[in-house]
Amino acid sequence: MLFPFLYLAGSLSAGVFLASVLSTALFIPVLAFLTSLASAWLAYFRKRDKLAFALALLAALFLGWSLYAEHDIDYERNPVKKFVLDGYADFSGRLYRSPSYGVGRTHLFLRVENIGVQGRDIKARGNLRVAVLHPSVYPSPLRLKAGDEITVSAQVLPGRDFRNFGESRLVGLRKNQMVHNHAVTKSVLLVELKQPAGRASLLRLISSLRQALQKRIEDHFSTADRTALSQQGAVLEAMLLGERGRMDEETTAALQRSGLYHLIAISGAHIGIISVLFFFVLRVFRVPKRVSYSVLIVLLLFYSLLVEGRASVFRATIMALTFLTSKLLWKQTRLLNTISFSAFVLLLSNPFYLFDMGFELTFAATLSIILFYPKLLSLLPRLPFRVSELFALSLTAQLGVLPLLAASFNRITFAALLLNFPAIPLIGVVMGAGFVFLAVSPISPGLAALLAPGLRFLVDVFLWISRSLDAVPGFSYRLPAPPPAVILGYFLFLSLLLFRPRIKGQKLLTAFLFAVFLVTLVTYPFPPRFSPALRVTFIDVGQGDSILVEFPGRKRMLIDGGGVPDSSFDTGEHVVSPFLWRRGIKKLDYVVLTHAHPDHLNGLLAVARNFKVAEFWEAFSPDKSPAYEELKKSLSESALQRRVFRGFRLQEGPVTIEVLHPEPSAPLEREVSNDDSLVLRLVADDQSFLLASDIGMEAEKNIMDARLEVRSRVLKSPHHGSRTSSSEALLAAVEPEVVIISAGRGNIYGVPHPEILERYRAAGARVLRTGRDGAIEVSAAGRALVIRTAVSPPQPD
Repeated sequence: MLFPFLYLAGSLSAGVFLASVLSTALFIPVLAFLTSLASAWLAYFRKRDKLAFALALLAALFLGWSLYAEHDIDYERNPVKKFVLDGYADFSGRLYRSPSYGVGRTHLFLRVENIGVQGRDIKARGNLRVAVLHPSVYPSPLRLKAGDEITVSAQVLPGRDFRNFGESRLVGLRKNQMVHNHAVTKSVLLVELKQPAGRASLLRLISSLRQALQKRIEDHFSTADRTALSQQGAVLEAMLLGERGRMDEETTAALQRSGLYHLIAISGAHIGIISVLFFFVLRVFRVPKRVSYSVLIVLLLFYSLLVEGRASVFRATIMALTFLTSKLLWKQTRLLNTISFSAFVLLLSNPFYLFDMGFELTFAATLSIILFYPKLLSLLPRLPFRVSELFALSLTAQLGVLPLLAASFNRITFAALLLNFPAIPLIGVVMGAGFVFLAVSPISPGLAALLAPGLRFLVDVFLWISRSLDAVPGFSYRLPAPPPAVILGYFLFLSLLLFRPRIKGQKLLTAFLFAVFLVTLVTYPFPPRFSPALRVTFIDVGQGDSILVEFPGRKRMLIDGGGVPDSSFDTGEHVVSPFLWRRGIKKLDYVVLTHAHPDHLNGLLAVARNFKVAEFWEAFSPDKSPAYEELKKSLSESALQRRVFRGFRLQEGPVTIEVLHPEPSAPLEREVSNDDSLVLRLVADDQSFLLASDIGMEAEKNIMDARLEVRSRVLKSPHHGSRTSSSEALLAAVEPEVVIISAGRGNIYGVPHPEILERYRAAGARVLRTGRDGAIEVSAAGRALVIRTAVSPPQPD
């Protein structure tokens, strides 16, 4: 059999997938695995080879099932994962990786051994990622090393598991990385080194070398005022050492739009470039091939240790080592079998890898290249400078990953087909020069200083390439994830193109059906989904507001986008946009900014980039706000921009939109105030929603003094249920049946306030909270209100 590990890896993957969707007792797949394995051996000894192999495949399936079930049980029951506390706790243990440096923060990766809470010690073992904030300090004051024993006082962050009718991608990412919980601490003073790792510790030696190399990059690539690492330095650090934490949002977004992000994330492409560079150097010195393979194996092992076994590097290194080892042992190597063996080994080490997007993209691209590259290359004319080979390589890789990028990242990008031509050779030069720079910088700082400007120029050219097609429409855009049936149809007919036709016209029909699925994939959905009734969803964005209004028909309005005050987390990119895409939305008819505080404004920046916006509504503008200016720049030129004030009305089908507050007054640009927030009322027959944003009692009185109709069945609690809002007079006038409070779990502001909760209960209203119930969807079905929550059933107060 030519490719036995292809079938074994496929069976193991199938078992892992089945375990993720079917819940059974662990002993069932374990027993099935042992039975299948024993039967396979018995069939083999009886020389019934085909039956033995079939049973071996069945054993691999139940092995994958068993491994996933065991890992999942261990992960979900881990005490560090289950640990919840509103305040700070003391976490003690050892760092299992070097600190990861970001902008204004350092991430520590702690293997917890003990948790101290209010004088009690809790024995707990698990992996904790801790963000240590130091916004005005560069470089990071934390120069801890892997293996160091530390204690850190920090607060866990359960609020980052946003619950919006579907598992958060952040939860899955944390699980794939075997990180059981996240925490944050506000100062480096709350991190105490208990005992350094032993000087002979391999972890410490590797960590020390890694930090020394990072220090060389900081020395030569910091900004002119020495307050941050320059973007050239951040990109170089990502390319050479796998550390992407200091790249800013603009650079990251540009690389993602262009489809070149894979070139700065150390993965298969990087390991391939590194292998080619070192192999070329060895061949220049006339080192024999087999010796070169052996040296490459040692170098790749060392490099994987240097970047500390990050998942993408581990994957790529395993693939490269498997290939090189097979070249040493056998004259002929079947690449498809080698890659399949790598996948088999990786899934044995961590079955969660199957659901890791990096794993899926790596193997999808590699398999597509192996299967389609020779055929495509034979159809292309021979062009100089290996243009044909590079185009075939780029196109076949894109064929393999296109549906996965659309499904997981909601992005279609064709730009990489063109940009790979200059970018891939340039990256080879940058990496070669970068490794020379790292090698000579400790020996000759003067020579390193001469090399640095050249490296800076090369990285600038790469970044310019990544932005060169930004102004060309259609090369990169966002869209909702296509349905699984479309993805399956795409891969099915793509695979059928490989088979020899058995009937006349089979090839043409297969190509046509593949083209149908391809067009569906890159244009989905058309037309937008139809909403039979008014539906208002209060999205769980943590501490902030974001409300999706779906009018009867196909029109949508987004009111605010949530957000955090700093750049630590992009709520719009990671929470609001994915929620909208899951609803099949790629165009917003109305985007409303009630006021420009960060917990309402900042999430809209990503929304404006990711979706076509027809109209943008606001009342007053902030006089000084870089985030607001960025939002206005991100809105397309075709978007109609309105200022709306009290008295504005708009009829959207059967729904009337009324603006109750604020009144127009000068100046239109002013300091942001909660009492200047836009207040909207939606009315449809007997149903009404009062969306009160962040107004306080003074603005509430202003609305009632104007004798406006405010009675509504659903009230969005003003200012997250704070004590300065929701006056008794307002509640008496509104007479709400349901009150929705949008506030983060365990927030530092203490909202909703107990006094306000009691006031709502006294008014006879049912109270729902995004921090407790997750996203809250309220649909107007005739005279009835249909309420659905992400956490079901809704929790009582």
